[in-house]
Amino acid sequence: MHHRVARARRTVLPVAVPVGLVMSLAVTWGSTHAAFTASTGNAGNSWQAGTVVLADSDSGSALFTSAGDGSVRPGSTRSRCIRVDYTGTLDADIRMYVGTPTSGGTTLDPYLGMSVERGTDVSSTTPVAADCTGFTPTATPTFLYNTARADAAGADPSRTLTHLKATHPDYASGLVVSASTAPGTYLTLRISYAVRDDNAAQGTRSDATFTWEARSTQP
Repeated sequence: MHHRVARARRTVLPVAVPVGLVMSLAVTWGSTHAAFTASTGNAGNSWQAGTVVLADSDSGSALFTSAGDGSVRPGSTRSRCIRVDYTGTLDADIRMYVGTPTSGGTTLDPYLGMSVERGTDVSSTTPVAADCTGFTPTATPTFLYNTARADAAGADPSRTLTHLKATHPDYASGLVVSASTAPGTYLTLRISYAVRDDNAAQGTRSDATFTWEARSTQP
């Protein structure tokens, strides 16, 4: 009886080996089987940043100077003009603001009536001289600051250089010269002053920096 049980155990072992080999081959076949694939692509992608470019006909020089205007007195008045060129590739908002340069004077500010007027746009070949040759007012005068030219009877007397500097000192609060300005736009502006008839203005001095700044509009 014991001998027959031992033989039965020996006949089981030869069967187990072939089964193990079959399973191993199956695993090997599955791991080396090539998958079907597909792909697509889009080559040649690139980006180019746009530009915001602003220049003026005076090349950054002063419109008003003590040497050019001499010693002003009550009733002294003068207008100066400038062409502001926008040649960027993006639409842009252009604003003007005014400040006092370092070590500049402000004592004449309250006695200087000021106005800023936008004229008609011109071409890139139209010269606009500082003496306002080439400047043409719009059909209905467009005043960005004051209600009329500084020396006109209808000008607002409260619109002085003091007020201009206080209310429009930076881009955020700046005078909107042109909104959503298209590339290749040439703007013209006339800035005027008139000295108030006030004895307290004697011996005073003012300095100012006019800044035009363009910022690209949001898409």
